[in-house]
Amino acid sequence: MKALKRRCLIPWLFIALGLFFPAKPMSGELAAKMPRVMEPFFLTIADGRIYIAENSSIAHLYTIGSNEVTFVKSFGHEGQGPGEFRFMYRIRVNKDHLDISGNYKLVRFSLDGEYIDEVRVPVGMFKGAIDQIGENYLIKDLQFSVKEITITINLYDKNFKLIREIGTQKEVYGLKKLNLVAEVFSYRTADDQIFIITSGKESIVTVYDRNGIRQKEIKLPLEPIKVTADLKEAVIKPLREDPELRDRWSIFEKQIYFPNKTPGLDYFDIVDGKFIARTYRYRNNSVEFVIFDEQGRELQRIFLPHTGRLSNGILFCFYQGCYYYLLYNFEEEAWELHCEKVW
Repeated sequence: MKALKRRCLIPWLFIALGLFFPAKPMSGELAAKMPRVMEPFFLTIADGRIYIAENSSIAHLYTIGSNEVTFVKSFGHEGQGPGEFRFMYRIRVNKDHLDISGNYKLVRFSLDGEYIDEVRVPVGMFKGAIDQIGENYLIKDLQFSVKEITITINLYDKNFKLIREIGTQKEVYGLKKLNLVAEVFSYRTADDQIFIITSGKESIVTVYDRNGIRQKEIKLPLEPIKVTADLKEAVIKPLREDPELRDRWSIFEKQIYFPNKTPGLDYFDIVDGKFIARTYRYRNNSVEFVIFDEQGRELQRIFLPHTGRLSNGILFCFYQGCYYYLLYNFEEEAWELHCEKVW
C-alpha cells in the first residue's frame, strides 16, 4: 500500500514548537487524481502550475486548467551535486523561476522544472527557511541549549555577511517538556517586504522593507484559546493513533506539556494581498482560517479541512480564491487534490 502515512522526520524536540501529526480531513470537491505522488511534503500552486515536493528529494509539476489537471514531469534528484537534494523542504514560486531550499543550499529551477543554478548557504537555517529578497537573503534558524530554544531571523547580503538581526525569540522548555501549542515566531516575504509574525498573548505582524528597516506593526484580532480537555484530545489524538508512536506512546505521553492557552494562530501566510491565519479552533475534521486585509481588518472566518500539523509538511494552499489540499484515498491507495471556494 502506497504511503499510508508520511514518516515523521522531525525529532520529538521539534514537536515542542507546536508541530504535530496529520489528521484525515473531510473531503471537499475533487479536483483531480494525482499520479506519481507518494509521500507529499509541500504543495503550492501559481500561474496555472501545481508543484508538489515529496518527503524526499523529488518534486512533481502539473498544469491546472478549468477542467483538468495534467502531469508534466518530475524533477530533482537525491544527492549533494548540482540540482540534487538530501531533502527538499519548500518550493517558492517567483516571477520567472523557482527557489527550492534544501540542506544548506538554495536551488533555482525554471518554472518548468529545469535546473538553472544554486547557491551554497554557509550559515545555519532551520528546515530550509531561506528567502531571497532583492540581492539579500532572509534566514530563520534555531539554536538549542539544555533549557531553551533560541529562534533568530537574520538578513544577510549576497555574500552571506550579516546585515542585521530582524528578530529573536527564546523559548524555555526545561521542565515544561514538549509544548504542543507553542508560541509562533516566523516570517513571510511578499512584494519586496518582510513580514514577521509573532503569536502568543497577542498576534502581531511587523512589516519591514527589503533592507530590514521597520515600517509598521499590525495587530490581528485573534484571541488565544483556553486549552480545555477537548482541545487537548484534538491535539493528542493524531499522535496517539500514529503507528510510528504506538509502541512508545506511554513514554512519549509523559513528555507532553500544555500551557493554559494557545497562541492566536499556528499558521500565517500572505496570498493575493490578504493575510491568512489558521487558528486552534477545530470542528470535527476541520480547522478555522481567518482572512484579513493588509491593514489587519477581518474579512472572513471559515472552517476548512484540516490536513495536519506543519511538521509533516504543508499539504494545502490558496489559489485564485480557492483552498486546495491533498487527501489520501485509502480505498484507491492514491493521493487526490481537492478544493473549496473561499473568496
